[in-house]
Amino acid sequence: MQIISNNTGIPPSSLPIYENLFGFIECSLPDFTPLSKTNKGKQVDEEDDITEDLVSFFEDKIETLNLDENKTFKFTNQSKQGRNKTDIGVRLGRKYLASNRPLCCWIEAKRLPTPDSGRTRDEREYVFVDKTKNKFKGNGGIQRFKEGKHASTLPFSIMIGYIQSDDASYWIEQINGWIINLVNELPAFWNTNDCLREQISDKCNRYVSLHERENNLGKIEIHHFWINV
Repeated sequence: MQIISNNTGIPPSSLPIYENLFGFIECSLPDFTPLSKTNKGKQVDEEDDITEDLVSFFEDKIETLNLDENKTFKFTNQSKQGRNKTDIGVRLGRKYLASNRPLCCWIEAKRLPTPDSGRTRDEREYVFVDKTKNKFKGNGGIQRFKEGKHASTLPFSIMIGYIQSDDASYWIEQINGWIINLVNELPAFWNTNDCLREQISDKCNRYVSLHERENNLGKIEIHHFWINV
């Protein structure tokens, strides 16, 4: 089957390409275990290290599958498109092309909880980072998609949560609570539709959220996959 795309290289949202990608991630994630990384005898659980391992895992996994073109993806670590960068970039097909074909999906990864929260980083980083007083470094995950700084031309994207304490029930309550507070604080930018809704899955913790974007970019649907690491 030949991959059909529009003139920007982005597949139309009506095609099954995105559902194939979501299904691949949902089925693959339960088998993922980050490689043991140590520093002076102590285990290191840095987000970038876990993400690097995850990209290698996805690449190895997809190589073992006999997939047609609409189900075949190339995963790249710390991918840039324009002046913006995503933790994991996804492109259609497996071949390397010098033309650097556009990303068909952006994947952002966040640790739960945010490290150094309350000191150098906003505990709400999965959702939002308060930059008004230059207090915190980092960027808000959902916030960047809503601002159009990530995946501005795409109808769908993915966020992966690395749960390192508590469980998914705790974090869905926390994250939706932060969003509701933001609706009250910044109603021009946030609304209750930004909250995560559970998707039925017998393989992993899966959620979906739908967001209005700035600058007349339309809506983006984010699929969230959480794993314990």
